[in-house]
Amino acid sequence: MDTTKINVKNLPDSEVEIEGEISAEEFESFYSPALKEFNRTMKMDGFRPGNVPEDVLLKQLGDHAILEKMAEMTLQHFYPEIVSGKDLSVVGRPEVSITKLARNNPLGFKIKTAILPEIKLPDYKIISQKINAKKEEVSVKDEEVQKTIEYLQKARATKNDKGEEVVPELNDEFAKTAGNFENLEALKKAVYENMVEEKKTKNTQKRRLEILDQIIAETKMDLPKSLIEVEKLRMLEEMKANVAQMGLKWEEYLTNLKKTEEEIIGGWEEDAKKRIKFELILHKIADEEKIDVPPEELDREVDKLVEHYKLAGEERIDRGRAQDYLWNLMRNERVFKVLES
Repeated sequence: MDTTKINVKNLPDSEVEIEGEISAEEFESFYSPALKEFNRTMKMDGFRPGNVPEDVLLKQLGDHAILEKMAEMTLQHFYPEIVSGKDLSVVGRPEVSITKLARNNPLGFKIKTAILPEIKLPDYKIISQKINAKKEEVSVKDEEVQKTIEYLQKARATKNDKGEEVVPELNDEFAKTAGNFENLEALKKAVYENMVEEKKTKNTQKRRLEILDQIIAETKMDLPKSLIEVEKLRMLEEMKANVAQMGLKWEEYLTNLKKTEEEIIGGWEEDAKKRIKFELILHKIADEEKIDVPPEELDREVDKLVEHYKLAGEERIDRGRAQDYLWNLMRNERVFKVLES
C-alpha cells in the first residue's frame, strides 16, 4: 500500500495518532472476503453455514454491516505494514475510528496507539560498579547450622506407645536417615554449604534489585497509559492464579479483603510502572550490549521445560510461549551478569 498517504502525529505519554487513507481498490478487494466470513459464521433457517446465497445474505445484513466488516479486515491486513512503514514500535491494543466509509472509495481512518517510549539510560556501568563495590561477604555461624539440624531433628520426631514425643538422637544413624549422609559431620557440612549458597543467592538478588532501582531512578522515559493499564491487568491475573493455588475462590477472597477488583488495581499504579520500567530497561541494556541467547541453548532449556510439564502430567504446553518466556528470562540473566561484572 501507499504509506505516503499516512500521517503520524505524536501525542503525550508515548502515544501516536495515525491518520490516513487506504486506496479504494485495496479497500474494495475485501468485499468478497467479508461476505465469505459472514457466510461462514451466519446461521439462517433453510441454509447450511457457508451456503447462503449472496442476495439473501445482503438483504439480511444490510450495506453498513458489510462495509464495517470490510474496514475491519482491511485494517487488520494493512496495520502491520503501516506501522512498519512508519518505523513505529507499537505496543498494546490500538483504538480505531473510521472517518470515511463507502463502497468504491478510499477507506479513511484514525488509529491511536501506544509506542515504546524513548529511553535515555544513565551510565549503568558506573552505577553497577558502585553497588558491586559494596558486596557483602557471606558467613554462616555454627549456631545457625546447629539450629537447622535441630529443626530437622524435631521434624523427624515420633510418638511412643504412651503418645509421648520421641526426638531422635543427633548421631551418625540420624544423619543416614535424614538424607543418606555417611555420618553426622557430612550432614553438618551439607547444611552449612546449602546455607552459604542460599545467602549468596539472596545477596545477589538484593544487589541486582538495588542496581536496577538506581538505574530506574536515573532513567528518563514517558510510559504510555495504556501500557500501565495492561500491566495492572497482568498483575491481577497473577494474583488470581496465586489465590486459586491456595484453594480459594476469587469472589470469597475479595469479600474477605473487603475490596473490589477496581480498588485493588487502583493501588497498583506505581508498582505497574516499576515493573514496566524494569523490563524495558533490561531490554534496552541488552540491545546496547548486543546480548542475545544462542538458539541451541534456548532449545535445550525449552526441551527441559516441556519434559518437566510432561512429568507433572501436563501434556499441553505451548512451545512457542515457553520459548518466548525462557528467551526473556535467559537474556535478562545475561544482562545481570554484565552488570555484576
